[in-house]
Amino acid sequence: MTSDAVAFAVAFIAMEPVTYAAHRWVMHGAGWILHRSHHGAQAGRLEANDAFPVIFAALTIAVMALATEVRSLRLLLAVGVGVTVYGAAYAFVHDVYIHRRLGRLPAWRPLERLKVAHSIHHRFGGEPYGMLCPLVPKALRERAATPPIASRRSEESRAT
Repeated sequence: MTSDAVAFAVAFIAMEPVTYAAHRWVMHGAGWILHRSHHGAQAGRLEANDAFPVIFAALTIAVMALATEVRSLRLLLAVGVGVTVYGAAYAFVHDVYIHRRLGRLPAWRPLERLKVAHSIHHRFGGEPYGMLCPLVPKALRERAATPPIASRRSEESRAT
């Protein structure tokens, strides 16, 4: 395997923890001013949160451009391609499949697990912050599986 292929693979895999960190500590931190638009009611096709992929892509493009000009940084081109492919997968899963920003797609079992994990994030506002390999704590999975108290009460009243 070539060094470019290794750099590509490592960059792609490393993007999940990088994405987790950016989502948790940037988007749900100082970047909340933009990310808040994603957690609220959608007013149109674009939201302030859409600035994040533009910013991240611009940084990646800058690094890739630098790698084409500075021979000693050539490996960063493969890293940039790995980051870009991860970004494309993220955009497809998050924006196209989960949030249906381009219309509804047929359900696909491997992506349904990611959709459920992301819905837990939106429902409770915390974990999981990852996207392609989200880690949902067991207690949170159990909490999400339990209907809200109001729903349980209405179910109990219908049963009697």
